[in-house]
Amino acid sequence: MKLLVVRYGRELGKDDPEQARAFLAAAEKIARLPGLIWKIWGYDDSARTAESIYLFDTGEQARAWGDGALRAALGNHPGVSNIEIRYYDVDEQLSAVTRGPLTAGVRA
Repeated sequence: MKLLVVRYGRELGKDDPEQARAFLAAAEKIARLPGLIWKIWGYDDSARTAESIYLFDTGEQARAWGDGALRAALGNHPGVSNIEIRYYDVDEQLSAVTRGPLTAGVRA
């Protein structure tokens, strides 16, 4: 398993209706990415930043998205800047102890 962590500047807040519609449409497409187990969306409107954490089955699948279309897709949203992409291995043993949802059974 591989975590993909994306952090970016976000000028428009969660209450911007255009951005909300665009991100909902993006979420529906992202949900169909090969190997995606889940994605968590986070933001701090006061700091004008957002961060997303994805869990993929494999590093290859994470990098196919993260090194592929992700930057262009995210950068097409108004007010998005300074996109940072990082990858992490998952410690499955420790994550299981702390109830990390790592199994395919958590998928819808």
